[in-house]
Amino acid sequence: MKTTGTDLIPEIVPAESWDEEFVVKHSIPSSTRQEPAKALLLFSELLHLGPSTRVLDAGSGNGRNAIYLAKRGCKVTAVDFADSAISATRRSAKQAGLEDNIVVVKHSIDDPLPFPDHSFDFVLDAYTFCHFLGDAIGQRFWSAMSRVVRPRGQLLSIAFSPEDEYYAQFLADGPDGSLVRDPSNGIWKRLYTEDQIRSLFSPIFELQYFTRFEFSDIVFGESYRRVVFASVLRNTLQ
Repeated sequence: MKTTGTDLIPEIVPAESWDEEFVVKHSIPSSTRQEPAKALLLFSELLHLGPSTRVLDAGSGNGRNAIYLAKRGCKVTAVDFADSAISATRRSAKQAGLEDNIVVVKHSIDDPLPFPDHSFDFVLDAYTFCHFLGDAIGQRFWSAMSRVVRPRGQLLSIAFSPEDEYYAQFLADGPDGSLVRDPSNGIWKRLYTEDQIRSLFSPIFELQYFTRFEFSDIVFGESYRRVVFASVLRNTLQ
């Protein structure tokens, strides 16, 4: 763990923090939102996500993206380690009649993934990686993603920018200009610049598409300009 002031920064945001967020706090808009991530909507047609696409939703949260992809006909494996997230995804899948298209797995993404090599055509990282606060954990995560996605398979990673209006207000209290702690729920997050993202992915993946994506969102009744980076990656393994 890293230390800043009186706060300990974990290597990864623990499951207990997410259970509190999903059940009690509801500080993050996507904790209760049923619509899929906007960047996923933006790229889903371009990536031809549909019937027969084997998808790993790595850190599936309340299941909103898994449900959207299953409705498109994808075969989705939704993985999370928070009990509340697992329950929400299973409940949503049942309500939508999509249980045959979604397999829900409780597992920490930081632990070795229980899937054979090349199990998936597409991997979704919707704001999961940015909660891996230690460099070694992040490297293990992307190494694991490279292993389980098929050769030349694709990945979509979505992360917040330091220009994000909501999180930017907490940067001055962080230790290094990129780590922020949301005071509403105590959850730490790493913000990434475009250069950092390109440098991060270039040794492992081919960066096919990259976009800076802005949208307005409501947090605690106030409107903020949200700024995220969406990276479409291709596995370079043959």
